[in-house]
Amino acid sequence: MNGPDTADETSFYFDYELQVDATRDAVAKLAREVLQYEWADYLRASPPEGPHTWHALDSGKPWGRVTPAAWERGRDRGYDLHFEHYPTPRALQRGQFRLELHLEDGIHGDADFSGDSPYAALRERLVAALDEVRDEHDDLPAGEFGTGRTLWRVDSHFLAGDTVAYYEALREALSAHDAFVDAVAAVLDDELPERDPFERD
Repeated sequence: MNGPDTADETSFYFDYELQVDATRDAVAKLAREVLQYEWADYLRASPPEGPHTWHALDSGKPWGRVTPAAWERGRDRGYDLHFEHYPTPRALQRGQFRLELHLEDGIHGDADFSGDSPYAALRERLVAALDEVRDEHDDLPAGEFGTGRTLWRVDSHFLAGDTVAYYEALREALSAHDAFVDAVAAVLDDELPERDPFERD
């Protein structure tokens, strides 16, 4: 009789499945216990290139926020502008990195982008400014404009299972969007005056 022994073949595939499952579990544990906590420390030790100071938020979660100090005026007025990334087991297993630029409500958590809301107006100005920057800088990563709170998103790849490669992907993506930081800061300066004109002395 030609061909492999069916019992041996079944045993081989069963062992293979066990090894794959064990590897997946190990990578998932690495993401939850290391990646989700250490990315912020890595950024503090090796900040993105450029003149900006960065703040890392939400360490220890399946998402992380990174915001430049240049956008603090927006936060002071209730507009939460930040870059968001996703240090999840799936991302680490597949070597897939995503960075998104978000505009959110910094007070209540969920911004209203309908009609004539202040968020819709600011979003429109920001997207127009980012589109102009994209036309002027051919070295920006290839990305796309989003909807709602997501102004922009960009995807890239890193060495799967390597936490340092993930941290570097994050650092490099932030460095590559330095021109976006300046454009957003300029819109905030135009749209949000130093002092609220309706504020009483």
